Amino acid sequence: MRYDRTLSCQLATAFVVACTALSANPAFAQTAIDIQVSSTSTGLVVRLEPAGATVSTTPPTVNGNTVAFEVLNAQLRSGTPFRRDNPGAGIASIVVSSIDATRLRVEITGTTTAPTVDVSQQNQAIVLNVPTSLAEEDEEEVVAVGNRRPTPRSQTPAAVEVKTEAELQRERPLARSIVDNLQTVPGITVNRLGLLTGSLNIRGLTGERIGLLVDGERLPNRQFGPNFSTIDPFRVERIEVLKGPASSIYGADAFGGVVNVITTTPRPDRPFGVRTQVFGGGAAELTTNLEIQAPNIIVGGSYSTAGDARDGKGNLIPLGTSYQSTSGYLSGRIDLSRSARLELRLDRTSQYDVDLAGFATPPESPFQITRAQNAYQNRDRYSLAYINEGVPGGTNFAVRGYYQRFEDQTDLSNLLTIPGRTISRGPFLPPIVVPTLQIPGASSSRGLTETFGFSAQANSAIGNAILTYGYDFSRDSGSSFDLLNNQRGVLGTRTFNGVFVQSAYTVIPNLTLAAGLRFDAFNSDADNSQSRNDSAVTFNVGSIYRFTDALALRANFAQGFRPPTLQLLFGSNADGSFFAPTRGAIVANPDLNPERANNFDIGFEYQTRDVSARLGYFYNNISDFLGFNPIVPRQTTAGFATLETANKDVILQGVELAASYQFTRGWFLDGNLTYGSGRDTSGARLSQLEVFPLTALVRLRYDDGRFSSFLQSRIYGGQGTVLLANNVEGEGSPAATVFDFQIGYRATRSTELTLTIENLFNADYVFPTVNIPAPGIRVLAGIRANF
Repeated sequence: MRYDRTLSCQLATAFVVACTALSANPAFAQTAIDIQVSSTSTGLVVRLEPAGATVSTTPPTVNGNTVAFEVLNAQLRSGTPFRRDNPGAGIASIVVSSIDATRLRVEITGTTTAPTVDVSQQNQAIVLNVPTSLAEEDEEEVVAVGNRRPTPRSQTPAAVEVKTEAELQRERPLARSIVDNLQTVPGITVNRLGLLTGSLNIRGLTGERIGLLVDGERLPNRQFGPNFSTIDPFRVERIEVLKGPASSIYGADAFGGVVNVITTTPRPDRPFGVRTQVFGGGAAELTTNLEIQAPNIIVGGSYSTAGDARDGKGNLIPLGTSYQSTSGYLSGRIDLSRSARLELRLDRTSQYDVDLAGFATPPESPFQITRAQNAYQNRDRYSLAYINEGVPGGTNFAVRGYYQRFEDQTDLSNLLTIPGRTISRGPFLPPIVVPTLQIPGASSSRGLTETFGFSAQANSAIGNAILTYGYDFSRDSGSSFDLLNNQRGVLGTRTFNGVFVQSAYTVIPNLTLAAGLRFDAFNSDADNSQSRNDSAVTFNVGSIYRFTDALALRANFAQGFRPPTLQLLFGSNADGSFFAPTRGAIVANPDLNPERANNFDIGFEYQTRDVSARLGYFYNNISDFLGFNPIVPRQTTAGFATLETANKDVILQGVELAASYQFTRGWFLDGNLTYGSGRDTSGARLSQLEVFPLTALVRLRYDDGRFSSFLQSRIYGGQGTVLLANNVEGEGSPAATVFDFQIGYRATRSTELTLTIENLFNADYVFPTVNIPAPGIRVLAGIRANF
């Protein structure tokens, strides 16, 4: 039944009768109540769970933006009032407090209007369903990644995608790392080095061109971009993605886009609880997680492992896919006042024996990598933040400081085959037979990256405008050590300093303008007396115009700037070379120019209660794109090099479409499609990693609160002819269609059982943008529990 602004007299009478009957029975008095708030695909679910007895409620009343009612013959088990602020879009707070010894008062307050509340009874529990989607009038989704502050999506001109907590939970068995959560987002695919290791490809830009933030803190861009695999998917509450250049907001790391990951956050109103997940199945995969939550503190850990998987034909995937991973984390909060607090975070992630299938070489190549593995990867993160939320309509600010340490060891084995031949010596002498010669080789290197960072940011309201401004500083130091030759490579240090300002202004109710400006200064130094200084000013400007409440047009122009990385400039070895997966040995170039991007986005967005749709077009003109050019082959420490780093000009463009339809209660149909194209203006082929294939997703899902299920189809188009390893032209990843299926059953209010089948029909395919065979059918059984 639905409680909106109109209350039923018959219902009120029924409640009065029920309450009278219950009040006469003392066995029902002062029943202890537990409260749980969770997110679903359509909103919030608030459960009032009594301990062994039935409770009742009074009819609700509406006062301003608040819907309120009483729970009779009940008290809070914790003994203290329950409060949850900003639990979802359009909901300001949920408060449960004691009126007297036998009554509780429940208040749900909307941000602009009184929310709609659906009340039902499941067994003894009272369940409140509170829709929070954009379909609800005057309620909007809030995103932070678009301009560094929480902003209604209707005022964010940039192309932004969001993975909510409900979506992440639903996809959890399919996600070995957070890149798996994002591979079904329009405009995104994954460039994989292994099942656990990979980088995002956003609209044709990948690796170190993609910025990664965790709880507002920058993760360093290492040799091939930020390491997404070191973030435990279990603890992630939300992921926001800004697609396209965002250097004017976040600096050089966000040349092609930025990913903002929000982990479980300590709150004073968070009740004590334990949650856990266990998944296991095919290819000896096992994942276990445990998290303990209490007011102002969260502590947790996870362990996962997998063996070697087989492709759709039953063959072992070359170089293997096994891995082991452990993580532990602690988050705490200290409230200094009603508006000010400290937040502390400590993380430790360790991975062992991670096979790197992405290093595999073509079978016809005389040079074969026979083993590639990260013997270990360790990431440590320490951070402290001071946050002052100020007063409504005033200025709020946050100051963050952090230190991160990343260390790994990569071991490679290879085999060089020199074909045999027969030498003829004329009709009278026997021929000379030269046998095939195979020369084994190996390398082992240890890498270390340390990052110090600091940021300060404030938000001020000025009339109808909001101004966001601040300062970013970070310093990355990286080096490698050749363990076999006992030789240290180049020690490189890169320092970033940036100041920024962003603003949004509501010109008229239907028109919002947004703009920003940033100045960055970069310094790169190597201990072999090489150095480099770069600076840039970048800007963005955009607008959103709403034709109706359901239909809007957005347009956005944004610039990107990225200086060459230390590795591209100076290499990682003493001779200025480095090794790149799928490309082989590369010679660095200290004379590279910074790359610059000018990107334009335009799109329509349509949203009603049951239907949402987005259609967008992007055009990205990149000058001095940092890539590779062929050279006269020569021997280097990293191997036999045929390429060196070089600048070129590239144009990337494409169309993105996404839609969702709720055609009946509990049933949803979702889908998206991305078509992208790119070209090097010189006429040369683009690298396979730079060619974004057509991608599409169709998903049918069902959720009635007890049973849940989805069937999805991932569709990949073929890449065509691209530049493969060692500068050889060939066919990129072929077209493929892959199905996944999952069914879930909530056995109790706190326990859910799941059965997941990845690659349902055992398709034989390779991962898009890399010619790595993907695993065949994989069956996982799992359990999720909250206590």
